[in-house]
Amino acid sequence: MLRLVGILLTAVVLITLLRTVIGVVMKMVGGLFNPPGPSSPGPKSASGFRAGGELKRDPVCGTFVPAATSLKKTLGGQTLYFCSQACCDRHGKREQ
Repeated sequence: MLRLVGILLTAVVLITLLRTVIGVVMKMVGGLFNPPGPSSPGPKSASGFRAGGELKRDPVCGTFVPAATSLKKTLGGQTLYFCSQACCDRHGKREQ
């Protein structure tokens, strides 16, 4: 019984070690074919725009939108950021 437990424990350790070695080798091989560089600065979102950056809050619906891809409107020297044209139009109607 103890011999079986020893064999199973040794097998688990060897399998874990083998998986680690294979993982390291695969990362090295993957790095050779796809080197990191300035061509891929960050992840893309589903819409194709770069994810990340500063978020601004839409004053109409409260949604947070990336400043780089939002609709912008300047009123009284203050820049407002909108998630959609509908929110931008609604804000204009509220101001009148």
